[in-house]
Amino acid sequence: MKKLYFKVGYTLTGLILFGALVYMGIGYFIYSTLAKADPGCSLDCENTPSSYQDNSKVSDFPFEKYIVDYWESHQYSAGDEDIQIDAWWIPIDRNGPGQAPVVILVHGLRSSKYDSDILLVAAILNQAGFNTLLFDQRDHGMSTIEDGKISIGTKEYRDVIASVDWLVNTQSINPKSIGIYGLSMGAGTAAIAFGLDNRIQAAILDSGFSDLYTIVEEELQREGYPPWLAKGAIWSAFIFGNETLLEPSPKLAFKNHDDRPIFAIHGTSDRRVLPHNTSDMESLATKYGANLTIWLAKNAIHSGVKFMYLEDFSNRVVEFFESNLEGILKDNKE
Repeated sequence: MKKLYFKVGYTLTGLILFGALVYMGIGYFIYSTLAKADPGCSLDCENTPSSYQDNSKVSDFPFEKYIVDYWESHQYSAGDEDIQIDAWWIPIDRNGPGQAPVVILVHGLRSSKYDSDILLVAAILNQAGFNTLLFDQRDHGMSTIEDGKISIGTKEYRDVIASVDWLVNTQSINPKSIGIYGLSMGAGTAAIAFGLDNRIQAAILDSGFSDLYTIVEEELQREGYPPWLAKGAIWSAFIFGNETLLEPSPKLAFKNHDDRPIFAIHGTSDRRVLPHNTSDMESLATKYGANLTIWLAKNAIHSGVKFMYLEDFSNRVVEFFESNLEGILKDNKE
């Protein structure tokens, strides 16, 4: 009888170990597939702040009205060994940034500073008198390929902090005049950086999220995987990729707000990052007493609020930064 119990126990243990290995194997496959980056600029390589279009589809949007005359290319260290950030610096004019405030713009997943969505926001702000800084997050665009994997902001936030360092140390920017705008994954990245660096005075989170576990689950569902595989993907990312995909969290923007304002924007018809991810920020703001304003734009798709409600978007974004950043605006509209 004891031998029988031993065999049964041994078999059960083996089955459990086998099941765990299979679960982890599936998790690693999902992680390595969904986290794969796509560096470079794809169809957008000819885009610049002074001439760009949406190359992913035919569009009659008047991008030619939202361009800048002067911009500079720069590279700087991300603070991590051997990682260089590739950036476009758009001062208010060729004489430099003057006393105008600065907004750092953070692109989304598998995108870059070459993307028309982020270039449009940069031009809107520059025409309103703001300096702007666009950069490629690591493993994106022309910045260093670290490991070819996307970390949904948990490593990329260091690129934002390095950008703040560059503005303060190289361009002599007053930290009281620095704001940030993040789009999609860039909103998550921006939120983490905002929570960890109080030199950033105000943040706009466009089509973003605050709970990383939820966004991993929803990304799996969007790609056709059951959400219960999320833990396997996260564990595999940690064991095989040294990635802590849940920390640091965008929730830090609310925990460490220090009464700095946050403006969250989301389209109600967004199917890429579901709009509840922004609505859920209200409970975080209430819990931590954060200064949060939310705009849920009716019928707008992912990253589409700026296109569907261009005038309203422009006015709200400009007014938010104008009200919360120190500096003197210069009208750069023709």
